[in-house]
Amino acid sequence: MNRILNSSNIYITILIFSILLTTGCTSSHKKGDSEINDENLSEELSKNGKIIIETAKEEQNNPMYSPEVDTTILYWLENKIIILENATKCNIYALNTLYKAGFMCPKDNTLTRDLMDTVKYNEIFPVIKIEKYSDIKKGDLIVWNGHVIIFDSLIIIKNVIYAMAYWAGTRQEDNKENIINNVSHGKYKLEGNFIIRRPKKRI
Repeated sequence: MNRILNSSNIYITILIFSILLTTGCTSSHKKGDSEINDENLSEELSKNGKIIIETAKEEQNNPMYSPEVDTTILYWLENKIIILENATKCNIYALNTLYKAGFMCPKDNTLTRDLMDTVKYNEIFPVIKIEKYSDIKKGDLIVWNGHVIIFDSLIIIKNVIYAMAYWAGTRQEDNKENIINNVSHGKYKLEGNFIIRRPKKRI
């Protein structure tokens, strides 16, 4: 009889311990520091991107980006006024947008060929190495030698990859919908030699 009780007690003890072990160990998960840091960085990039895109949309309504308007203001250079005759202004639109949104900008009138120079401006908006197109974040600058756009989102049409973006200097006429003052919010094919720069907030 004692042997049966002892066997029963041992069985019950093992059963209770097993239940406690499985329920106690799987119900909680403590995140590591790197996981928390990754989440914080992702949230910050998302917030920054939203601010930049909202500002790009607002700045699209400024008539000075039209090639017909000669007088152009460079916000990031203490509102310096320059005269551009019948010129597109993609670089000025991009940098004005970043400055207005609270992000760092160069201390000179920066052209797209300057932005393509990967040695320059890395403390302001570093060049980001991407492994896939989905690594591009909202608010990033996509720069070609001769053009720059502000990235909003990815679009794939018939296996062709486009950036939905804001940029000045479109060849299409204003339609008062997505093209205003020669600034377009539309799809731009991601092809050719380009780099990605990620803006940093001003402190």
